[in-house]
Amino acid sequence: MVAGIVYSQPQVGAITPEMRATANEAYQKQDWKTAATGYEKIVKAEDKNVGARYRYGVALTNMARNADAKREFENVFAASPNAIFALALARVHARLGDTKGAMEVLEKSIALGGIAPETLSAEKDFAPMKNDARFADILKRSDITVNPCKASPEFRQFDFWIGGWEAKNPQGLVAGTSSIQLILGTCTIFENWTGTSGTNGKSFNIYDTTDKKWHQTWVDDKGTFTHYIGGIEDGKMVITADTVISAKKTLAKMTFSKQPNGDVRQHGENSTDDGKTWATTFDLMYARKK
Repeated sequence: MVAGIVYSQPQVGAITPEMRATANEAYQKQDWKTAATGYEKIVKAEDKNVGARYRYGVALTNMARNADAKREFENVFAASPNAIFALALARVHARLGDTKGAMEVLEKSIALGGIAPETLSAEKDFAPMKNDARFADILKRSDITVNPCKASPEFRQFDFWIGGWEAKNPQGLVAGTSSIQLILGTCTIFENWTGTSGTNGKSFNIYDTTDKKWHQTWVDDKGTFTHYIGGIEDGKMVITADTVISAKKTLAKMTFSKQPNGDVRQHGENSTDDGKTWATTFDLMYARKK
């Protein structure tokens, strides 16, 4: 020590950026022994580092040190309950032959957003539980949690429009083709329209559980944006939008009705007197492509 100068001493047990990088690189390379060694040092120095502790548990699991991994996953799950940590903890319970413990953790995961049923079904650690009625029930309830639209019949009201279609006008001329797809966990109906007149467009259609109505957002390659709102009326999907045509406030309405042979009629109408009278703007019949 030189008089007047205080030299800082290195902190005992401090984790350097290099140590973190080494552990992370080993984890990415699935070098589990090196990763476990690195993360063990990190969690000893940083007891509340949940991310490092989770990765330490993953490394231990892949080294078949399941009892040690269970201890780490219990800590991370207690500190930050979520479905990812629940899955990891349930797996080591299953590996240790603790079916009851695994089931209890999976039960908790449902309230935390759920785990995709296909993930649970494909997990080899859960193979001994596949024929258990409790596991089947967890799969069912997890599916509803992860894919909530499956459990609500309102989301299925417009499914009759799903498919590949050729749309013709009343004169029998093809006005366009459309591919209507069910996407985003069965929550959204996605329209892809290709018109013979040169207009191409897309729409997203979804049931809003907040206002209990259907919404369609339409956009096209001419810069048009229209937002329709409505729902089922007498078995038909009826949606209406506030628009402005030729500087005049106009209501635009579309009515979709399923025909006895499976075709779908899409009838467009406009009103300039707040819905007192309506004039047809288009009338299309959708026939499924063969």
